[in-house]
Amino acid sequence: LEKFFSRGYYGLLTTSLYESTYEGSDGIERNTAFNNGFIFNFLAGKEWKIGASQQNAFTVDIKFTTAGGRYYTPVDLAATRANFGREILNESQAFSEQEDPYLRLDTKFGFRLNSRKKKISHQFYIDLQNVTNQENVFLRRYSEFRDDIVAVNQIGFFPDILYRIQF
Repeated sequence: LEKFFSRGYYGLLTTSLYESTYEGSDGIERNTAFNNGFIFNFLAGKEWKIGASQQNAFTVDIKFTTAGGRYYTPVDLAATRANFGREILNESQAFSEQEDPYLRLDTKFGFRLNSRKKKISHQFYIDLQNVTNQENVFLRRYSEFRDDIVAVNQIGFFPDILYRIQF
């Protein structure tokens, strides 16, 4: 569902339901790394015109995404240790384990200053990524330091400041 930008706001809602599998040379059907099962996105934004001649704007945008957890091939810890710490995957269990669902909420606040005489625009934003500081797993790997398998997370809460000039 999409509401194109008009009257100062927009919105977009998307979802996909799917299954992704493959059959290996051993004849066993397995999940692929992309078999999340579902993805759901919601985006929305609002713009308020401000200033004496209403040529400037304050904006707010949000984005919410959730998806089923990714499948992965587990690390064979005993084989990795026997291989002097060089990671060995348990290929007989390819894509047999699944991470928790992915979840992320981003918000962005901005100010746009449009020149009345020149064709130039200054934009200032603060983009607050992963506002809930959700720990989404990126991958699992062997850590020589811990001598164990550890989860490597994607970036947590991250504020990003942006300045853009358009002419």
